[in-house]
Amino acid sequence: MPTRKGKLNKNKKFLLGRLKDLYGEDFHPIMRMAENAVKLQEIAENEEDSNAHKAALDGWEKIAQYVEPKLKAVEVTGADGKDLIPDSIKVKYE
Repeated sequence: MPTRKGKLNKNKKFLLGRLKDLYGEDFHPIMRMAENAVKLQEIAENEEDSNAHKAALDGWEKIAQYVEPKLKAVEVTGADGKDLIPDSIKVKYE
């Protein structure tokens, strides 16, 4: 029988239990990721290095996966099949 969506399976429960044994009962991987992303952000702000900024951005991007839904591109048209946004205000990408 499959488990409910979002429920930890046996392997994930085991791994989380082992991590808590190693790092303390209050350990949570997403919270640790957030702590590290904050440290990377502080380093990026102190150093004007594009690699530090990229590392901070990557850290926050990974955390965002857990707290924000992924958005999909959607084409919006009216009943007649024409775009709802007039051509005069569309952004042109080249």
